[in-house]
Amino acid sequence: MANIITVSASYSCCVSGVVDLSPRTWDDVEDWYIKWDTLHVKFERESEWRKFDINSDTNDSVDWKRPIGADIYAGEHKYDDELDSSY
Repeated sequence: MANIITVSASYSCCVSGVVDLSPRTWDDVEDWYIKWDTLHVKFERESEWRKFDINSDTNDSVDWKRPIGADIYAGEHKYDDELDSSY
């Protein structure tokens, strides 16, 4: 049995913020993505992407107490010999 193990845990991170699309609505959105706390929106009949700061509340956004799941591997920084998983 392995004396040294590697623990790989996955955590959830969730932030939220409010964006005012005025005078547009979400129905006018053709495509969108989020990067670096900024909502990038391409509206219908517009060729340029518009940026909206989300200004997320990021204080303690990661729940370090409860991982989504974890994998246990034999060895130090080795990920090929899985001993157990909570997924």
